[in-house]
Amino acid sequence: MTSPPEHEPPPPGLQQWLARAKQTPLPSVDEVNIDGVWCVVKYRRPSVRGAVSYALRYLRAALLAVGCKLVLGEFPDPRILLRNGLDYEAERLRRLRAADCRVPDIWWQEPGLLVLEHVGTDLNALIRHGSDETRVALAAQAGRDLAEFHKQGFCHGGAQIRNLTIRGKEMWRIDFEENIGEALSRPLGQAYDLFQMVASVLSMRNLPSAIMPRLGQVMLASYFEANPDPDVRARLLRLGRFMRGAAWPLRPLLGWLRSRDIQGFFRVADTLRP
Repeated sequence: MTSPPEHEPPPPGLQQWLARAKQTPLPSVDEVNIDGVWCVVKYRRPSVRGAVSYALRYLRAALLAVGCKLVLGEFPDPRILLRNGLDYEAERLRRLRAADCRVPDIWWQEPGLLVLEHVGTDLNALIRHGSDETRVALAAQAGRDLAEFHKQGFCHGGAQIRNLTIRGKEMWRIDFEENIGEALSRPLGQAYDLFQMVASVLSMRNLPSAIMPRLGQVMLASYFEANPDPDVRARLLRLGRFMRGAAWPLRPLLGWLRSRDIQGFFRVADTLRP
C-alpha cells in the first residue's frame, strides 16, 4: 500500500499577492512564485456573451456525443459534458484529494479564480529532454500510474502527458476541468484516458519519431500488466478498429505529409492493434 502524498503548505503571502494581482488582468493559467513557493493560478473572465457561448458549447458537446455514439457505442449526455470549468475542477480535486490521489491542493478558490499547489515538472518536458532510457522508464511509470488510478474507480478526462507531472519520484495528475469521463461508462471513460495518454506521446513535438512507437507500446503493456481489465481492453480495441479502418484509405493519400497530428494519427492506429 502506498503512503498518502505529501503536500506543500500555501505561501504566507498568498492573500497579499492576490490583492495586488487582481488590480491587473490575469492570464488564464500562470505559474507564479510567491515568497519562494510556486503555485498555479487559473483565472476565467466573466463572459458578456454567456447565452451565445453556452449555445456554441452545447452544440460542440452534442456533436462530440454523436461521434462517440457512432464510434464507441455510447451517447454521453451533452449536459454532463458541459459540467466543466474551475468550480467543477475544484469539486473533483477535493474528491480525489480525499481519496489520497496525487493531485494538487486547493490553496484559494473564489468565482472565476483557483490557486493550486504546484506539483512538479510536466511529463511532456521530461520525455522530450530525457535520454531514450529515461523516456521508456517514464512511459512505463505513466502506464502503471494510470492503471492504479483507474483501479480506484476514477477517470481523469484529460490524461494527456502534459497533465502528468513528476515531483520527487512520484507522478501527479493535474487539470480536471474536462468531464467526459463522468459522461461515459467507467470502462469506456478509462479506455479513453488510456487512448489520450498514448496518443499524446505519439504526437509529441521535437521528439525523435523512431522512439515514439516504443513509448506507446510500453505505456499499453505496463497499464494492462497493472490493470488487466477486460472491459477497458475491449473498449480500447473497438476504438483501435475504428482508427485502423479510417487510416487504411487515408494512408496512401496523407501518409507522406510530415504533419505532427497526421503522423500521430497513423502511429496511434498502428499501436492500438490487438
